[in-house]
Amino acid sequence: MNVPNQGITISGGTVNGPMAAGPGARAVQNIGAPVTAADRHHADKLLASIRELARRHDDVLGDPAPILSDTDAIEAQLHSDRPDRALLSETLNRLTARVVAVTGLVEAVTALSGLIMGA
Repeated sequence: MNVPNQGITISGGTVNGPMAAGPGARAVQNIGAPVTAADRHHADKLLASIRELARRHDDVLGDPAPILSDTDAIEAQLHSDRPDRALLSETLNRLTARVVAVTGLVEAVTALSGLIMGA
């Protein structure tokens, strides 16, 4: 029996995000869960840790100013009445790229991303 492929075939590269195939299939992606006061408090602690680690590891990272600027931007968004999820996502991605040389920073930024974006 020759049945057409109604699945998804992926070969090579990196794929992320929702996918669906076949009759009636749906793929939904919800970016970011609502940020509660408790989440903000936890995020503030993570941001403080990221700032401290960036300053401590300036020998590896170089000038910490771009990292500190990103953490300030994230903090401002989290404390605004209507956080811009797209801006948060972009800033978190940029921050992740900036801290990749220091494992402790990567872990803190990953935890912050998961908290904010609901990953």
